[in-house]
Order: sequence, then C-alpha cells, then structure tokens
Amino acid sequence: MVTFDQLLGLGLAPRSAYLYARIIDRIDPLLESRGVNLVTCSAADVAAIAETFRRTHSQRQMLRSAMIAAWDVLEREDAPVRALRVPPRPKGRCRALSDEGARQLEAQAWEMQDEDCGLAVLIMLYSGLRRAEVAALRWEHVIPDEHGRPEWLQVVGKGGVQADVPVHPVLAEVLERRRRKSGWVFHGRRRGEPVAAVTVWAWTREVAAAAGIPAVRPHVLRHTALAEANDRSGDLRAVQELARHSRPETTAIYTRVKAARLKAVVAMIDYGRNRPDPQEAA
Repeated sequence: MVTFDQLLGLGLAPRSAYLYARIIDRIDPLLESRGVNLVTCSAADVAAIAETFRRTHSQRQMLRSAMIAAWDVLEREDAPVRALRVPPRPKGRCRALSDEGARQLEAQAWEMQDEDCGLAVLIMLYSGLRRAEVAALRWEHVIPDEHGRPEWLQVVGKGGVQADVPVHPVLAEVLERRRRKSGWVFHGRRRGEPVAAVTVWAWTREVAAAAGIPAVRPHVLRHTALAEANDRSGDLRAVQELARHSRPETTAIYTRVKAARLKAVVAMIDYGRNRPDPQEAA
C-alpha cells in the first residue's frame, strides 16, 4: 500500500525509506489478517502488531517511525500513534578496547599497513570513522596540507552531513605511502565500486585475530578512538566535534573513567579525618 518511492517523497534518506518500506511490507499482512489496514487499523490493532516486534527501544522506535511515515503518505489524521509505545533507551556504555587490547590491535594493524585490512583498522583507530565512512573514502577526500602531506579526511556521515576530520600524524605517514591521485581508497570486487561496509567489519576481525585478541566490531574502534582522545585531552567539547555528534550526551557514551581515575577521585573526598593536625605539624 505504501511504497519506497512514496516514502522517499516525504524527504526521507534512501536508507531510512528502504528500512521503513521493509517494515511496512512486514506489517501489511499482519493487519490484513485482522481484517484492517493502515487506514482503518485501531489502537488495539497497532498494539497487537507491536507485540510481534522485539520489546527493545531500537525495534519499537523503528516500527513507530515507519508507521508514522506510512500514515503521513496516506494522510491519515486520526492515526493511533500513542498505541506504539517505545521502551526507554538503554543507558549507553563505552565499549572501547582496554589499553592493552588497543596497543595490540594497533601494533598488528601497523604490521599489516600495506594490506587493506591493516589500513582500514588504522584509519578507524586514529580518526574514529564509522565503517561505512571508511568504505566510502576516495583519495580525493584525503586533503593535503601546503607541503602535500595528508591533513584532512572529507567524510559524509549520518544524514548526509559532510565533515572534515583531522589526519593523525601516524595515519598521515601510512596514507602518504599508499596515496593515489584518485579513485576509491578501498576498491570493491566490482570494477569502479567501493568495498562494502561489511567487508570493513571482516577486516577488523581479521586484524584482531592476527593480534590474538577476541573479535571486535568496527564501532568498537570508534569507541576506542574517541575514548582515547577524551582521556588524553579531557576536552569533551572537542571530542564531540571529532565524533560529529549534535548532542554532548551522545559523546558522553563514548567516554570512560579508568579505575585509576576513579580511585583518585574517591581519594579526593576529605572531611578532615585524614588531614595532619596543624599543631603536630608545628
């Protein structure tokens, strides 16, 4: 009843329109089995459909967004939106690698720098790019400084937002050695196409296995880069810019408090009991 093209017509990003269209294709027969459709369904119908999806924030939020988009296409004014209840978003946690794990992975990636998998891991560890952003990199996006050394990476992130990410000196050295005039940094199997984002995931596992650490996801490397940047700088605002987050609360998920720092903070609690007696000190 509601098509991908109609969803695109709402101004949705292609990926969102595709995901919403898949959800609508799934719920249409469920509604039909209840003798209704998106135009005639009641709050009870919608609540029943929601129970066929996992009771997680992401699943229910995706369902809610898809159905609202469908109702917008159908111009239904009395849509039972409130029947689509979304559980609270779970508290985020930093998934960064431990210091030792990060050192092992970086060392292994450095050894494999001449292979695509090694370069991809180094890019993520030293810039915090997402796997899709790594897959879409072109050599034209590697912007040099006045001396010709790589200085910025032009990336297109979520929502099609373009940003310039600084190139770390370590990463600049590797990129300089492998740089080409144009084309994809990572070529796909088909001529003229970039590598698939899922391949970047496979490369991450490959380097992790060679480093002797458990398999990690590319997003863990993003957590690691941003956590390390925050640990070293203490500048959460700058890290927010590096992460390209619109809200600081999102960046806070990527930060961590190490055990040593926690102990130091606790040790700062002082009510006077452990202070030296001024008279004794005299």
